[in-house]
Amino acid sequence: MKEHREKTKLSKWLEESLSQNFPNRKELIELIQTIVDATIPIRGLLEKGITSKELHQRMEIEEPTNKTLNIYEEQQIHEDLLTHSIILKTIQESDINYAFIASEEAEPVIGNGLLGVTIDPVDGSSNVGVNRTVGTIVGIYGEEGIVCAFYVLYGIFTNLVLCINDKVAEFILDTVPYSLTFYHYIFLEYKSLPDKEEGGIRCLGGLPNKWSQRSKSYEQLLISKGFKDRYSGSFVGDFHAILKYGGVYSYFPSPKGKIRLYYEWLPLAFIVKTLEGNFLIINEAKQGDSVEFFKDVIPLTKQNVEKIHATVCGGLLGSNRAVNWY
Repeated sequence: MKEHREKTKLSKWLEESLSQNFPNRKELIELIQTIVDATIPIRGLLEKGITSKELHQRMEIEEPTNKTLNIYEEQQIHEDLLTHSIILKTIQESDINYAFIASEEAEPVIGNGLLGVTIDPVDGSSNVGVNRTVGTIVGIYGEEGIVCAFYVLYGIFTNLVLCINDKVAEFILDTVPYSLTFYHYIFLEYKSLPDKEEGGIRCLGGLPNKWSQRSKSYEQLLISKGFKDRYSGSFVGDFHAILKYGGVYSYFPSPKGKIRLYYEWLPLAFIVKTLEGNFLIINEAKQGDSVEFFKDVIPLTKQNVEKIHATVCGGLLGSNRAVNWY
């Protein structure tokens, strides 16, 4: 891991990186900082394991009593519910006037502001029980679409990758406190995305025996070009590896897509597109794997969030060259 290039906290970096006339600048900086600060107790929660109740009790969070499946009919674990509640509670108790807060764990909460938020609180939550990488994915939407995206990766160390104003920067959680109670995300480096002809990585999800012929042929092409198999079950963990080594992440319809468009695909696609990579939406296999593009996605707004926030689809994103081979 590279040394810190400078001891600049996230809050200071945001102040210096966004011009005074950046749309909704003050509210956006406060919203980013508020959500990022909420990831620090989440990190502590995950370190304590799935039976921990300490943070739950300390923050006086009410846990749903009769809800065991999320809106996608997937089993929820304690971390899914608790981390959702931590972030939601943190935003609602701030002075931020949000447009909406949408999480995969509940129906959207509507406000009166201009900035909306999508949250995947624990991406790859099934990895928690076996101590593998998970993360939190966040998208922030203005009136015309996504304006900021970031994720926090809870691994051997905790890092934040944030995309805003045509920049993608990585921060690391400095666990040496400046005081007895506070930690800070410190600027590490600006990110790039390798665009390799050979030797990247491939993280291909879905059921291979139910992939379309086009998807199977694409996998064989990647194998022939030496792209190594690195699928882990954590979208955000695999994505972070692609930023370092170059390559592609996919979840092919098998026969249907599974990953949430607005909670997972779009925030990470926003980062990829900023780094001159590519993103394709892949429709159901029975439709011949037809594709759509980032520019074709309906922007998420306060007016339509309750109707379309639960959209799922297949997709492919990563280095431009490798995605275009599909």
